[in-house]
Amino acid sequence: QAIANYAQFERMGFTLTGLFDINPDLAGKEVRGIPILMLDDLDRFALEHRVDIAALTIPKSAAQSVARRLTGLGVPAIWNFAHVDLEVPNHVVTENVHLSESLMRLSYRVFEERS
Repeated sequence: QAIANYAQFERMGFTLTGLFDINPDLAGKEVRGIPILMLDDLDRFALEHRVDIAALTIPKSAAQSVARRLTGLGVPAIWNFAHVDLEVPNHVVTENVHLSESLMRLSYRVFEERS
């Protein structure tokens, strides 16, 4: 929801078109006017909409299988927040975001500033 609520993306030209979850309690709820769909709806959605980039904010145990689905549906890029490096075809672009590494870099910079 943090990514979906980040309005700066639209100002940069990125449009969020779909949100997916596996929690049935979230089905039909909205984040900034975008309904939350169930992961079972992913294939239909991807076939009906142009998806240029998929953001994976899921547990690492599910990331590879969802990435495989996305690449099979023709999604050309994955922004991966799951703490696992994905194995995708060479033509698929991935950007792995490792929050723990980012926090360590930040921590190091704070320590350096205080020294």
